[in-house]
Amino acid sequence: MLKNCCISLTLIFFSLHTSLMACSCINDFKRIKSVEDLKDYEFVALVKVTSETINPPADSTPFRNAMLGFSIIEKFKGKDIANVIESNVQSSCDMGIEVGDEWVIFAKTDNGKLKISACDRDVRYRDKAGVRDWHYKRGIQELEDLRQLYSRSQKQQRDGISRAYYPDGKVEVEETYQNNLKNGIQTVYHPSGKIWGRQNFVNDSLQGKSEWYYPSGQLKGQAFYRKGFLINMSRFYYDTTITGREKEFLIREFYKTEDSLRKAHSRVQVWMEALYDYDGKIVLSREYSRAGVIQHENIYHLEDKNYTSVFYHENGQVQNIQHHKGDKERGHYHEYDWDGNPTRSWDYDENGKQINLHIPRR
Repeated sequence: MLKNCCISLTLIFFSLHTSLMACSCINDFKRIKSVEDLKDYEFVALVKVTSETINPPADSTPFRNAMLGFSIIEKFKGKDIANVIESNVQSSCDMGIEVGDEWVIFAKTDNGKLKISACDRDVRYRDKAGVRDWHYKRGIQELEDLRQLYSRSQKQQRDGISRAYYPDGKVEVEETYQNNLKNGIQTVYHPSGKIWGRQNFVNDSLQGKSEWYYPSGQLKGQAFYRKGFLINMSRFYYDTTITGREKEFLIREFYKTEDSLRKAHSRVQVWMEALYDYDGKIVLSREYSRAGVIQHENIYHLEDKNYTSVFYHENGQVQNIQHHKGDKERGHYHEYDWDGNPTRSWDYDENGKQINLHIPRR
């Protein structure tokens, strides 16, 4: 799964970083398959970040930029350079870059200077501790695609067990190859040595059950695959491990004591789930609160590519029902209060325009 946008509205794990202003850009980046996919970029490379100098905000905008220094590990396009401008640091569009990270950066020219931003293809390949995203292959997939495009893929014959290691020598991933294809169990480890993920491959395609774990050892997510496509029910769980600054914040803002926080967060609770049919098409998706109350669900109508979205109040009562076709609202919209009584409704015409507003009499 590639990084699609700085706020990713996918069912399989999303994160919302809030600040004074929400980052709202949305892009849909497909796999890199041709040089045409890189035509907008002046510089493409895998780099190691060596410095990050944050500049004061400009008079025309409250956002701040930084000068990002790096050393080139592997270059694919452009001239050799040692720095680029990093956009919108210390905002909701902050990319989360840290000195010591390795990033695949795709720099564009802006007012004569090379710049990167959270809403572009730029993606972390390895963090400063040496951890890569084996779960979704962010960074790993982009680098594989670039090496394939520029004919730099390693042409080695692999059979049997293959291992990769963290910088400290601990095993990072262990997988089995047969005739140069992944066949068998792939096991990924956290830097602590605990299992991070375990999944099965048949001829390079995911097959059967896939499981991923938090650093504590708690189950993070479970999914099922058929020839590389999701099938059956996928579930993802809240992390029960709350430590450090997040723990202090939650006690200060939402809980009176540490005991009340622990009680609320100790239960292993489904966060999100999605149901796929035998052909890998999504049928429905749901999101739950930590208390186990459903918050939102989508029901997908595969025959006409529409879907119905339902949001719920904290007491489990329906809050609103809305229908969609593509990225536009369609049909009838209805809202309900905390007790389940209708409050207002309207319709949408074929152009997605709101019509026929109705507010029931009390």
